[in-house]
Amino acid sequence: MANHKIRNEEDDPITVIIAAAGAGRRMRSYGPKPLLTIKGKTILSRQLEEIQTKFPKANIILVCGFEADKVMDRVRGNIITLENENYQDTNITRSVSIALRAISTDRVLVICGDLVFSKGALNYLDYDMSSILANKDERQSSEVGCIINQDGNIENMMYDLDLKWSQVIYLQGGVLKVFKKLVFDRSNKKLFLFEIINKLIDSGCKIKCIENDSVQVVDVDVSKDIIIAEDIV
Repeated sequence: MANHKIRNEEDDPITVIIAAAGAGRRMRSYGPKPLLTIKGKTILSRQLEEIQTKFPKANIILVCGFEADKVMDRVRGNIITLENENYQDTNITRSVSIALRAISTDRVLVICGDLVFSKGALNYLDYDMSSILANKDERQSSEVGCIINQDGNIENMMYDLDLKWSQVIYLQGGVLKVFKKLVFDRSNKKLFLFEIINKLIDSGCKIKCIENDSVQVVDVDVSKDIIIAEDIV
């Protein structure tokens, strides 16, 4: 396992944004996806356990939208809860921008709110530079993939590629500054996160891709994904 050294969290705490505003139209009848139960625990509670194990001092921001009150009522402690009231007319970019407006940070980890990942998955990111996680998983064939250059950095992101992005990204320094400008731009409010990442790359930013097939991540979009998720937890 790549267990990268993390900076002193007391002096340089990381901010973790869980973007959980989407309605998930294909699973709307199940209620908010973060509250779906996988082997006795909600997706949200599993995410929080992983985050708080890896980063005990993290500033955690949960951005809700669809049935926001139900999701917010399920969290305790010092977690900041915000609402994207325009979640139906915007995308994850808007939710992330709301979180970044709420707190000043030089280090941010963005996690989509409908992800179930294998235990310890967050250990594989490189926290010395902006980075993403990716793997090859035929079960997630409909998800966004990555093209990687010879230096191990992302060259482009699109659908129909074998190497799949885990929908988790760590950002810091100059890359984070450019990222903030892009998500704060209201004209980008309907963009998916991978489209923002492509804009980062087009701006000359470098984002390392950590490829490891032992890291399993499931984006719960349809009911069959629940079964897949149960296999990895």
